[in-house]
Amino acid sequence: MTSDSSTPERILNDVDAFDRAFIDLNDRLGRYDDTDRDAAEIAALLELAPGARVLDAACGTGRMGAALQALGYEVVGADISREVIAEAERRSPGPTYIVADLTKPLELPPFDAVVNTYSSWGYGKTVEDDQQMLRVWNQALKPGGRLLMELSDLERSRHRLGTSGDVVTRVTNDVEEKLWVDWSTGMLHVTYSLDGVSVPIQIRMYEREDLQRMVSEAGFRDALLYGGYDRHEKRPEDRAVVVATR
Repeated sequence: MTSDSSTPERILNDVDAFDRAFIDLNDRLGRYDDTDRDAAEIAALLELAPGARVLDAACGTGRMGAALQALGYEVVGADISREVIAEAERRSPGPTYIVADLTKPLELPPFDAVVNTYSSWGYGKTVEDDQQMLRVWNQALKPGGRLLMELSDLERSRHRLGTSGDVVTRVTNDVEEKLWVDWSTGMLHVTYSLDGVSVPIQIRMYEREDLQRMVSEAGFRDALLYGGYDRHEKRPEDRAVVVATR
């Protein structure tokens, strides 16, 4: 199932920036090794009823959506890239996949939950584009439906990279990462490199207070922020888990 609603001018990176090369690099980094466990913890955190309808928003290659589908939920995975959706259908069968610009309303039956994981938000061309995506997710939910976002925030970047704005280089499993933050805009710039292949990515990050405020302004209530799916209080080194209710 596809849609022609993509509007690349509203996103920071190329539509196909998160293509097979990016996927292979992040597989090499071990980013997704705990997906099955994470899916079970997400289902428990959101208190999903058996058979609940879940939107895997900005699904990438469908790792999380497929894991949730395997737990008995009805999952729709949405991403702006046709190439990435084709890879999801190949790698992670089970969910229904659609190509969709998530700044535009989804003409689908309402969902019990919207799940957005692996820092898959913050790629709007502007802050307003990021905000509009939150509004779309709110509209996609049933009353009482719940949103879960899992992402890195500015507090974590300060902890990991410092505040000088200098480029930090790391090598993990032969993958080189060059990272720097433009602190005037909150923009993280990352270039992944392996065997002569380089993938540059930008992502806009936010303070924890801004994340909760934006979620609330999109129409959600009870916007809570944790340091993990187990609901522990967030520490500077933790990724942020935001949970809210329509």
